[in-house]
Amino acid sequence: MTAFSNLKNLCETHLAGQYVIEVIDLLETPQLAAGDQILAVPTLVRRLPEPIKKIIGDLSNEERVLVGLDVQPLKP
Repeated sequence: MTAFSNLKNLCETHLAGQYVIEVIDLLETPQLAAGDQILAVPTLVRRLPEPIKKIIGDLSNEERVLVGLDVQPLKP
């Protein structure tokens, strides 16, 4: 759950409540992995705004995650 914790902190810091996080257990619903073409876990899938973005890993590198999601960091 390190990736979830890192994502939640990042979203609170840079998106100020303007986000929804949905956690999916691929052991319970493996068909979702095929549908989203998920090859490794954990994988973050950002659906909106398009285009869809995917990031694999524990999301510990904040700058990389922000760039990957096209999120502009909030200035202190």
